[in-house]
Amino acid sequence: MLVELEIKDFALIEHVRVPFSWGFNVLTGETGAGKSIVMDALNAVLGGKVGPSIIRPQCDRATIEATFKCSPEISGWLKQEELCEEDSETFIVSREISKSGSKLRINGALVNVGLVQELRQKLITIHAQHESRTLLSAQSQMEMLDALGDADHKKLFAKLKTLYAQRKELENDLAERRMSESERERRLDFARFQLQELEEAQLSEPEEDELVASQRKVLANVADLETLLANAQVFMRGHDLDGQLGALELLQKAIAEIAKAAELDDSLVPFVQALEDSVDRIEDESRSLRKYCQGLDADPETLAHLDERAAQLATVKRKYGPTLSDAIARRDQLQEEIAELENSLTLMTELEEELAKVGTELLLTAESLSAKRNKLAAILDKKIQDELVDLGMTNCRFEISLSTPSRDDEGYSVEDVGPQGLDRAEFLISPNPGQALAPVAKIASGGELSRVMLAVKTIFAGADRVPSVIFDEIDTGLSGRVLQTMRDKLARLARSQQIICITHQPIIASIADNHVFVVKEQGKSSTRTQVELLNDEGRLKALAGMAGGQENQEAALSFARALFDESARVKTSLS
Repeated sequence: MLVELEIKDFALIEHVRVPFSWGFNVLTGETGAGKSIVMDALNAVLGGKVGPSIIRPQCDRATIEATFKCSPEISGWLKQEELCEEDSETFIVSREISKSGSKLRINGALVNVGLVQELRQKLITIHAQHESRTLLSAQSQMEMLDALGDADHKKLFAKLKTLYAQRKELENDLAERRMSESERERRLDFARFQLQELEEAQLSEPEEDELVASQRKVLANVADLETLLANAQVFMRGHDLDGQLGALELLQKAIAEIAKAAELDDSLVPFVQALEDSVDRIEDESRSLRKYCQGLDADPETLAHLDERAAQLATVKRKYGPTLSDAIARRDQLQEEIAELENSLTLMTELEEELAKVGTELLLTAESLSAKRNKLAAILDKKIQDELVDLGMTNCRFEISLSTPSRDDEGYSVEDVGPQGLDRAEFLISPNPGQALAPVAKIASGGELSRVMLAVKTIFAGADRVPSVIFDEIDTGLSGRVLQTMRDKLARLARSQQIICITHQPIIASIADNHVFVVKEQGKSSTRTQVELLNDEGRLKALAGMAGGQENQEAALSFARALFDESARVKTSLS
C-alpha cells in the first residue's frame, strides 16, 4: 500500500508530501493544476522513463520518494533481494534525477531499473482513461483476456512465450547452417588450405619474427663484429704490433705503484683492493668477449636459412596478421571452423531433432492454453455484459470471440502457433436490440469504448493481487446513473484494496476516505503546484466547486451535502 509520496523540484512541484490511506483516495483539482504531475512522479519513482527536462527550472536535480507499507509477499521479496535486513512495516523507493542521469534506490540501496519495475508489478496497477483505444487492437484484447486468467493460465502463457522464443532461435540457427553442399565443401576446402599453410609455418612463439630479425642482423655483420671485438681485445690486453700496453697491463702497473704508496699510508689500501677487483672483472669480460667471437657463425647457409624464415613469417603476417599472435589465433580458429564444417550434417540433424521436440511441446502448450482461454472467455462474457448493464448499456450484448486456424484431419500444425498461441481474440458487441454482434473496433462509439474498457478494468481491479490500484480519469464522459454505479463499484473495491482515483466528478470524489486537493499557485515570475489534505469542511467546498463553481454557491453546497449523505449510505451498506 502507498503511504506517502514526497516530491521535490519535479516539473511545477517545488516540494510536496502527498499522503495516502487505505480505502478510497481521490485527487481532485482544476484542469492543469498538476494532478497528472503527481502521477508522473509516481510513475518515475517506480522505474518509468524520465529525463532531465522534468527538473524544475533553476534547480540541479529532482527527487521523489515513495513510502509503501509492507505485505508478507513484499517483505519476502525484499529479503530475497537483500534490500532489507529485518522485518519492517514500511519500505522506501526513491529516485534522484539530475542533468547527467538518474539513480534509483530501494531502502537506500542503489538498484537498476529492471529490479524496480519487477517490484512495481507487485505493488501497483494503473488504469488510465486513454487506454480505451487499446480495445481497437486484437493483440491488446488477447493480452487483456490472458491477464484475467488464474495462476495456471498465466504460467501456461509464460511457458508458451518461452517455447516460442526457443523455437525461433533454433529455426534461425538451422537456417544459418542450411547451406548448399557445394558451398560447405568450398568453405571447407579453403579453410583446410589456410590451415595447412599456417601449420607448415610451424608457428609457436608470437615474437619469433623479432628473434629472427635480430639473428639475421648479427650474421649479416659477422666480419665487422670480429674486427671491432678484436680491436677491443687489444685495447684491454695489449700485445699489438707497436708493442703498446693494454688496459689490463696499465692497471696492473698502476696497482703496483699504489701498493707501494699504501705501505707509506694505510688509507690507500682500499684503492688497491678496488682496482684489483676491477682487473678481475675486466679479465672476466675479456674472456666472455673471446668466447662470443669464437661462437660467431659465419656460415652463409645459416644466414640463407634465416632469410628464408623471415620471408615466410612476413608472408604469414601479411595474409593472417598483422602480427604473429593474430596468425596463431587464426590457426586455432580454422581448426574449430573445419571441425564444425565437417560435423555440420551431424549438428543439423541434432538441431532438427531438438526443433521437432520443442515444436511438439509448443503445440501441446498452445492447445492447452486455447482450452483455458475458451473457458475463461465464456465466464468473462457474462461478467463484462453485467458490468455494461450496470453502466447504462441495458440492452447491450457482449462476447469474446476466439478464432483459431483452420484445422485439417491431422489437427493443428506447429506452424499455426504464433507468439500468442493458436488463438486470435476479438471483442464483439451489440449496443442495441436487433443489432448483430460486431467487432468493438468497428462499431463502438467513443463513449461505448470507454464503458467497455471500464467494465474490463473493474473486473481487472477485482482480480488484481496488487495492494494498490490507480484509476486515472477513467470516468471522463460519464454522467448520471452510470457515475453512481461506478462510484458504488469503486467503493466496493476499496474495501479490499487501496484505490487511488484522479477525478473531476463530484459523485466519485464524494465517496473518498482520503481527499487530496491539488492546486496551482502562480506568482509574478514562477508557478508551482501544491497539495492539501482536505478535512470534512474542505471536502464539502471542493465538491461544491466541482459541481457548481462560483455562480450558485448555495445550490452547489446543497448538492455537495446530498452527495455526502448518499456516499455515507453507500459505505454503510458495504460494511
